[in-house]
Amino acid sequence: MTYVFELVSEALRNILRHSLRSFLTALGIIFGVASVMSMMSTGEGARQAILTQIEQLGITNIILNAKKPPESSTDSGTDSRTIEYGLTWRDAKRIKETLPGVVEVLPVHDVQKWIWDRSTRFESKVRGVTPGYFEHLRLEPILGSALTQGHSDGRQRVCVVRERLLRDTKMLGDPLKLDLKIGNDYYRVVGVLPDFEFQSPNKASLGIDDRALEVYVPYETVVDRFGLTEVKQRSGSEERSKTELHQIVVAVVDEAHVLQTARGIQRILEAGHPDKDYETIVPLELLASAQQTQKVFNIVLPIIAGISLLVGGIGILNIMLASITERTQEIGIRRALGATGSDITMQFLVETVTLAAVGGLLGVALGLGGVWLVKTFTEWNAIVTPFSVALSMGISCLTGVVFGLYPARRAAAMDPIEALRHE
Repeated sequence: MTYVFELVSEALRNILRHSLRSFLTALGIIFGVASVMSMMSTGEGARQAILTQIEQLGITNIILNAKKPPESSTDSGTDSRTIEYGLTWRDAKRIKETLPGVVEVLPVHDVQKWIWDRSTRFESKVRGVTPGYFEHLRLEPILGSALTQGHSDGRQRVCVVRERLLRDTKMLGDPLKLDLKIGNDYYRVVGVLPDFEFQSPNKASLGIDDRALEVYVPYETVVDRFGLTEVKQRSGSEERSKTELHQIVVAVVDEAHVLQTARGIQRILEAGHPDKDYETIVPLELLASAQQTQKVFNIVLPIIAGISLLVGGIGILNIMLASITERTQEIGIRRALGATGSDITMQFLVETVTLAAVGGLLGVALGLGGVWLVKTFTEWNAIVTPFSVALSMGISCLTGVVFGLYPARRAAAMDPIEALRHE
C-alpha cells in the first residue's frame, strides 16, 4: 500500500511539474468524461420522464378520444345546424360486453365553461368523470378526496381542481371551503390534485388543455346541468355540436391483454364510425416506442463520447512517449540502482492512470456543471446517478491503462547502459 502511495505521489509531482502540458493532454479525457456524464444523466432523465408519462396514462389503460371530423363529413344529425360526432354510450357498452379483457369502461364528457371566483373569471374545461377515473389514472388528491359514488348518484354540485387553479385565483384559506361558480351554479371544492409534473404531447392523450383550467365534476352532474350539446358563437353565427362522450378510458385486466383488447376496440369503432371521428391511444405502445428511441439514444451518444475519449487517450499516449524520451537517463539510473522492468512499467503506468484520473475528476465536475445548465435553462430533468459518476471515472482510468501500457512497456524494455549514456 505504501509502495502504491509513493508511486501516486511521484506521479502527481511529475504532472504538476509540467502542469500546463498535463492539462492540455488531459483535455480530451476531461471532455470525454463530461460527455459521458452529461449524456448518461440526460438519458436517465429521459427514461424517468417516459416512465412518469406512462404512469400518468396508465400502462393497462386504452384511451379513446373523440375527434371532430372534416367539415364535409359532419352534416348528419337531427338538426341541420347541429354537428354530431365522437364516441357514444353504445360504443362504451359494446366494448364492455364484447371484449373479455376489459375490467371497466370510464366515460368522460367535457364542457367549456367560465369559472367565476368573486369578480374574476377563468376559462375552464369541466370534465365530467366517474369515480373510477381517478383510480385508474392514478390521480391522488393532495388535499381532500376524489369524487365518490355518492357524489355521482346524488348528482351533487362538487368538484376536484388542480393546484394551478388555486394559484391563478390567488386563493387564501382552506381550499376545501371554496365555492366556484361554474355556469349558473356554485360547486364546492372537495379535493385538490397536484399539477402535472411533465411537459409532453402525451398530455393531450388525457384531454388536457394547457390554456384552460381543469375542473373535475361528477359525470351525471355535468350531463344533467349542461347537457350534451355545446353551442359556440362565432362571427355572428352559431355552431352547435353534440358529443355524447369526449373520451373513454378502457381499463384492461393486465398488460398481456392490452394489445389484443386494443385491436378488438379498433374493429368495434371502425364498424360504427366511418368518419374516423375518434383516436386511440395505447400507452403500452407509447412506452415501447419511447424505449426503442431510448435504445438508439443510449447507443449513439456513448459512441460520440467515446470519440472524445479516444482522442484524449491518443494525447496521453503521445505525451507519455515524449516523457519517456526526456527521462531516459532517469530510467537508466533507476535500473542501475536495482529497479526491475516491472518497477519501471508500474511507475509509468501509475503516472498515466493518475493523469487520466485527474482528467476524469475534472470531467465529472464539468459534467455536473453541464447537467446543472441543462436543468436551469431548459425544462429537461437530467438526473445524475452514482452509477454514471462511477462509470465515468472507471472509463477515464481504463483509458489511462489502455493508452499507458505501451509507453510503460517501452520504458521498461530500455537497455540500462544505453539509457545512462543518453543525453
